[in-house]
Amino acid sequence: MLESVGNRFRTALAAGKLRLTPSQTEGPFYPVEAIPLRENLILNADAVNGSPMWLSGRVLNTEGEPQADCRVEIWQCDGAGIYHHPNQPGQARVDPYFAGFGAVVTDAEGRYRFYALYPVPYTGRPPHIHVKVWRDERELLTTQLYLRGQTGNEWWGRNRDELQMDPKPIASGSRDAGQDMAQMGAVFNFVV
Repeated sequence: MLESVGNRFRTALAAGKLRLTPSQTEGPFYPVEAIPLRENLILNADAVNGSPMWLSGRVLNTEGEPQADCRVEIWQCDGAGIYHHPNQPGQARVDPYFAGFGAVVTDAEGRYRFYALYPVPYTGRPPHIHVKVWRDERELLTTQLYLRGQTGNEWWGRNRDELQMDPKPIASGSRDAGQDMAQMGAVFNFVV
């Protein structure tokens, strides 16, 4: 029987060693323009096509120590399955209320968070969010996060069981002012 990712994380942490987060392909739509520092990818929560959600967690090393000052980048398609990328067909239909990509720098506890979209599938792909983690100019990790139970079975999905996030409802009192449209939140810790 497979242990849950959370149980493996706690077991590894108790043993003093965490398993590195598996890498996955960058995909064809990594942003061509510089990715700005912005935690909020939702430009207008009332008009965006899709459901806003919080994605947060920590960046740790294999000893479980927080990794401060790491740049975490995410990029994802909009609610209609269109990326903000010149090679993506359908750019005329891209959601103007969704930024598509952003980056944050981890704090002293290795924490990051984004106000993103609940991921949607598009032709041939399960719902996912792309992620890169950098320290200075060194790329530490490129991977993809999937919704629990919706990982697909494509070849690029190996290790997908370790890359599942499980969005949960957020209590209304825990939302940030101005960003209260997010009804869901997911936590994922990266080990680099």
